[in-house]
Amino acid sequence: MSLRRTIVEVDTDGLNVAEFCRHHAVSTWLFWDLRRRFAADGPDALESKSRAPHRVANKTGLEVEDMIVAKRKELDGAGLDAGAATIAWHLRDLDGLPSESTIWRILKARGFIVDDPSKAPKGAGKRFTAERVNECWQLDDTGWDLADGTEVKIFNVVDDHSRLLVASVAMATCTGAGAFSALACAAAVLGWPTRFLSDNARAFRHVLANALAELGVASSHSRPFHPQTNGKVERFHQTLKKWLERQPRAATIDELQAQLDCFRHLYNHQRPHRSIDRNVPADAWTRGPKSGPADHPLTAPTETWRTTVADGRVWAGSRYCITIGAKHNGSEAIVVLTATKCHTFINARLVRALTIDPTRQHQPLHNRPGRPTTTVREVSRHP
Repeated sequence: MSLRRTIVEVDTDGLNVAEFCRHHAVSTWLFWDLRRRFAADGPDALESKSRAPHRVANKTGLEVEDMIVAKRKELDGAGLDAGAATIAWHLRDLDGLPSESTIWRILKARGFIVDDPSKAPKGAGKRFTAERVNECWQLDDTGWDLADGTEVKIFNVVDDHSRLLVASVAMATCTGAGAFSALACAAAVLGWPTRFLSDNARAFRHVLANALAELGVASSHSRPFHPQTNGKVERFHQTLKKWLERQPRAATIDELQAQLDCFRHLYNHQRPHRSIDRNVPADAWTRGPKSGPADHPLTAPTETWRTTVADGRVWAGSRYCITIGAKHNGSEAIVVLTATKCHTFINARLVRALTIDPTRQHQPLHNRPGRPTTTVREVSRHP
């Protein structure tokens, strides 16, 4: 017979309760409490009750848990990162917000997280990050299908230091000329990088690299079948496509570009990035030390214009008219002006480089000496 049953069934008439309790190493309070509960609840009183407190002081409230779950659904439905750290960042002003590990346990208990051993860390590798903003731009293209199944390309450029999305451009095919045009537009706002890093695609390794070399921008390339070298932009493709999959499928390249512009603003200004201490890339780019082409002073701003060649000439804004030759008429040109150094490209090929004469608007193709207005005869016709 168990001690508990003995306590509730023993006859207390003539029983020395204190001696009984000392003999069985129990308190007199337990003796009489068991008998009271047995009289009220019957045999259920013989079972041991939980000793846990009725209310845990540091337990996350149900309302807070519900807000965590709601934020998880909101972020996931928008195609954005919805991990515990991101949820904690978005709810950082919420009273009673638990730690990231507790948020993770709440999500797991609610069925939002399922263990996947294949995603376990494979070991800590060495991470390489540029020390300065614009020191290195990683670039690559990825495929995407329009609503009718037509495959197009998305050309992405990410700053290695700040993770700023420098450019995200939709195009039918990713050519060297298209990549150069996208970089020129970005450089007009952000400045040119010291170098760019890409895979071994011919459009990048030859066409783009040759064009940017004229501007002092170096190039480097990952070795074949090793995408980890270009891992930042490769990983960005996954982030972008997750968001695009939650959007209505674009029917045209223009519609896709509008979606990319929207995501670029969200990614740069609203989305915290784990690799830069949960800052947004735009803030990291603004605060970071700046770099630029090695042979250009950082104080010289770059201006870029896209124009069509007419009468053998292109315009650098409204200030300078640059002659490049009538054979280029009708072609689209990109004019890059850094201080007085001017480069004109057509299809990512340099067609003219010159030093601007700021005293004149028209910059001729050849600097021919002017004819004298008067003629001086060295020898008199009549002796």
